[in-house]
Amino acid sequence: MSDQDDFGGLSSSEEDEFDDDAGVVAGRSVFGDEHGEPAWGDVGTAESSQLTGSEPRLQEADPQELGVWTDHTSAPQWDESEETLPPMEPQEPVGEALGDEDFFGYEDQSTYAGVSATGPTGVVSAERDMPMAVLVGVFLSAVILVALQVGPALALVVATVVLGLAAVELLSAVRVAGYQPAVVLGLAGAVTMPLAAYWRGIDAIVVVLVLTVVFGALWYLTGVGVEGPMRGLAVTVFAVAYIGGLGSHAALMLKIPTHGTGLLTAAIVLTVAHDVSAMAIGRAAGRTPLSRASPNKTLEGLLGGAIVTVAVGVVMGLVGMPAPIADGPGSFWTAVLLSVVVAVAAPIGDLAESMLKRDLEIKDMGSLLPGHGGILDRFDAMLFSLPATYYVALMTGVI
Repeated sequence: MSDQDDFGGLSSSEEDEFDDDAGVVAGRSVFGDEHGEPAWGDVGTAESSQLTGSEPRLQEADPQELGVWTDHTSAPQWDESEETLPPMEPQEPVGEALGDEDFFGYEDQSTYAGVSATGPTGVVSAERDMPMAVLVGVFLSAVILVALQVGPALALVVATVVLGLAAVELLSAVRVAGYQPAVVLGLAGAVTMPLAAYWRGIDAIVVVLVLTVVFGALWYLTGVGVEGPMRGLAVTVFAVAYIGGLGSHAALMLKIPTHGTGLLTAAIVLTVAHDVSAMAIGRAAGRTPLSRASPNKTLEGLLGGAIVTVAVGVVMGLVGMPAPIADGPGSFWTAVLLSVVVAVAAPIGDLAESMLKRDLEIKDMGSLLPGHGGILDRFDAMLFSLPATYYVALMTGVI
């Protein structure tokens, strides 16, 4: 084996000795001036010399360039040249880079502050159609009150229809957002759950939820749903639990002999009192934003709605209506406790639905109710008030 190794035209020998006292010029090879480092302008000289058989010819280094090489290290260097790059044009952020101002730019149908509604063209108007909203609200209240007066069976039918329409709205909204839920299965679960709860009690809610998971898995395994089975199944089960599971507590109250309709009436009265008062106070005096989930809702509206709700609970306790919340032993404090719980649960339900709409980037869940949006937009707070009322009654011994 030769004593010399070829490094691209540069050779060295084991007998080579280096003079420690010899000056080393920056930018030159320590093996001698004849093999100095190529200048930047002669990149590839050494390689080309191998092809031609001639020795590489190096240019004389510019003294000004030697100063640059003297400071050269492996660390990053600032470009101190006078040449400046043109300013970059700002790019509009997309996706998750959107700021809060852009993401929450459109108006929300608020409960606590000034309310805006989306017209048929999708353009947000400055004010909600209050006369139409009041008219629709009065009509809904009349239907519910008549159903409660007729009896539990009719009230159950009305509750089931409301929950079914709300489930359709939610499942349709998530499909528009790109999810692929099992719509038929989700609707069946949301409608079956209150009927099963009225028939067999609270255990039936768990049974329907388990069956939803099982048949949901079969839905995607058999190829009925082919895209995104994980996300699709999760959204389907969530819709059944959110709409059917929470809403089924209306059926559980209606199942209670004698006073079931009275218990449900108490939940409805307190929730409506909170919604209406919070909206009115928020519109009149709202200044402090409450939550990023719904920027138009205000702290003043929340507090005002809570005070009015508790006041209504006090009145219920004093007059002894409706039964069984307000006409039994210790009924006054039971009614007050229930009003406090509803004052907490109702705004959480409202904000939870607003959060879902923000995530789906939609204004309303539907447009079935003029001045309100969709069914779910109107009954979002009620979904949380129903289980709150049922479990307060259960823990206080009312039922």
